[in-house]
Amino acid sequence: MKYLQEENTVKISVKEFVTIARRAFSPISPKDEYEPDLTLPSRLSYKLLGIDHTLEKDIFHDFELGDVSVRLFSKILVEDDTRVTLIFETSGNPKKPSREEAAEARGEAYILAYMLKSAAGLEKIDTRIIFISSYDGDFCETRETIGEKKLDSFFEKCKKILEIYAAPEIERVKHRLPSLKNLKFPFKNVRDGQNEFIKSVYKSISRGARLYASAPTGTGKTVSVLYPALLSLGRGKCDKVFYFTPKATAAIAVYDCLKLFEAQGAACRAVSLYSKERLCKSGLLCRDDRELCKNAACNNLSNAIIALYKKNISVVKAEDIDAVAKEFSVCPHELGLSYSELCDVVILDLNYLFDPKVYIRRYFTEGGNFAFLIDEAHNLPERAREMFSAEISEDFLLSPENEELLGALSETKALAPKLGAAFRSVLYPYLKDEIRTDADGGELVAIHLTEIPSKLFTIFNKAKATLDGEISANLRASDEEKKPRLKFLREYSSSVSRFLDVMNRFDSSYEMFVFLESGKIRAKLYNVDPGPRIAERLKLGRSAVFFSGTLSPLHYYKSTLGGDGSSDTLAVDSPFDNGQLDVAIVDSVSTRFSEREDTLLAVAKVIAATVSAKRGNYMVFSPSFAYSEALFNAFSAKYPKIHTILQKKDMTGVEKSAFLEEFSKKNDSYLIAFCVMGGIYSEGVDLAGDSLIGAVVVGLGLPQLSYEREAIAAYYQEKYEEGREFAYIYPGMNRVLQAGGRVIRREEDRGVIVLVDDRFDDPIYKKLIPKLWQRVKFIKEPKILREELDKFWLEVKNEENKRGCRI
Repeated sequence: MKYLQEENTVKISVKEFVTIARRAFSPISPKDEYEPDLTLPSRLSYKLLGIDHTLEKDIFHDFELGDVSVRLFSKILVEDDTRVTLIFETSGNPKKPSREEAAEARGEAYILAYMLKSAAGLEKIDTRIIFISSYDGDFCETRETIGEKKLDSFFEKCKKILEIYAAPEIERVKHRLPSLKNLKFPFKNVRDGQNEFIKSVYKSISRGARLYASAPTGTGKTVSVLYPALLSLGRGKCDKVFYFTPKATAAIAVYDCLKLFEAQGAACRAVSLYSKERLCKSGLLCRDDRELCKNAACNNLSNAIIALYKKNISVVKAEDIDAVAKEFSVCPHELGLSYSELCDVVILDLNYLFDPKVYIRRYFTEGGNFAFLIDEAHNLPERAREMFSAEISEDFLLSPENEELLGALSETKALAPKLGAAFRSVLYPYLKDEIRTDADGGELVAIHLTEIPSKLFTIFNKAKATLDGEISANLRASDEEKKPRLKFLREYSSSVSRFLDVMNRFDSSYEMFVFLESGKIRAKLYNVDPGPRIAERLKLGRSAVFFSGTLSPLHYYKSTLGGDGSSDTLAVDSPFDNGQLDVAIVDSVSTRFSEREDTLLAVAKVIAATVSAKRGNYMVFSPSFAYSEALFNAFSAKYPKIHTILQKKDMTGVEKSAFLEEFSKKNDSYLIAFCVMGGIYSEGVDLAGDSLIGAVVVGLGLPQLSYEREAIAAYYQEKYEEGREFAYIYPGMNRVLQAGGRVIRREEDRGVIVLVDDRFDDPIYKKLIPKLWQRVKFIKEPKILREELDKFWLEVKNEENKRGCRI
């Protein structure tokens, strides 16, 4: 929906018109007699539907809504003047569309019929709805003749709901957007480098480009991207801003920033979206059976959305959504999603744009004039690789064979042994010449393929068709085991479908790994280069700004995050003075995997030398949980009087909070926290001032050697001759930089960073050290390290004394 102020007209598509109406009432409920016509062939491609696409034309219907005009528009296939043909894509079985899909399709068909009836002056219209699978082209159709009275009644119901819903859009254009057009920066001064950052973001959004920006801590990243984005919104450069962040802690900075703009006169509306798991208080009952959850139908959703809107909350968060959802007995997840349509800024996780499983379909199916702001973008390459990959095993494919829930007549149960055998027969020949045995006599092998054996497509298409048919048949069942049986079938089908989806996307940016483990075969389709897939998703918006404090080296992130020759890059200098930080590299100790146990005591002595120079709070970052625990035990045994805490692998929320609370306690002695690089405490943790005065980073943070990593190395070696860098060095050094970045968070902060590993002396690592760390010194002995740090803290003390402060 879009309000054009100069014309005083609301423009809205038929699809959105019906979707809005369905939030207030169930416009066309599926009836028992509403069954697809199954007499048509069951498998034809979209091109063979027999429809002449030249008959497609634009159709409009204008009407008044209070004191504004409305233009309803759509594309329509008119095979003759008395019949509407609607092709409706479904992600499920076209022979049994879901309740929601059936209601949406029939609603759209009714409105199209009303528009055709009004234009031609007819008393009745024939409708033909073709449900077609977006997956494989299967289709079925239904036909219905609808009289004038029924069409008029349905249209009037939808029109009344639109009148309520159009008001926020009109208010947005008349009041909210003008408040952003000349928005003032919320601080008196602009920091060094910040002005260039702001201008670059505005320029990228204005011209619909991609920007990759490395902006260190202290730059004011959040305000530097939100300010130009809001200006762009107010000036019509984009229609909505999506702020993506992988961590809930980063979202807090966005809330605070939007509050600052509100104080400056900005009238924008924002909402933070959450997973269904976080919001749902009913235990996700709807996933097993919608009838189990009283709020699943959301028949009062329209009223809930408007009620939440009228609360005038500038940034709607989980507690606001939950309160209104309870009041109106609607699904909080659906309320948050629907309310976001009224908002200017939407704050959400990266998954909701990029992940093929969970992306938000209402925004990121067709896309729009959106500005994407992607925070902590250094996390995205690895996350994207997992999003775009899939794996499946022979054991899993065989699992229905022994599932009692399915019963003796289950087609899936009968197919499972054939499916597993076919899977093995296709892949085993690739493995047999490479087989070796382990110490226990078991067979082991792993190979990689650059093409998928064609017979696998036949196998998985057959499995998908069988599962779709059995799920459809079970929907009509009434026995006591229907629900658990459907749950099993759906979960099994989901994994099969996901693997098949990735098979269909498989190209030169993928490799296929086939493993033989304990006599069973496992296949993995691994996305080596996420850049093309990310670039594909970015086309759903107007522009994208990727930013992080450690988006370095920029060419690495530009490549892996979907950049091209037209993309811009920006490296902002740190606003901090390098005199705030003392950086030392102890290059006399090796932390290579084979030597870690032998050098534990040496590393412990380096830690002791670091903290002995000044009492306070420190973090020690290690490459893995196992090594961190070993180092914690070694240090605690040698220095039992020093207070130490350990980050564990599976900490509860309470344990995580308690861990961080240790840094806020008044402490005149020592606190040393042993943490893991790449973990929750090495990123997104803001411990300013005396909360943290030093970090010891042990090792290079390199990803573990694996078949996948070696495939990445081979791919980028051929592409850029930087295989080892792309696969290991750049991701590893990013973890080091993130860990070290915990120390200096504010202009008044002072602290030390000690890097421990002899490999830091290699030029390839030296060139990745940021400018703020340029005072780095290479040191051999703990004693010399202590002397160096003593000098630094003495300088800090003298500086503070000059300013009349105590340290």
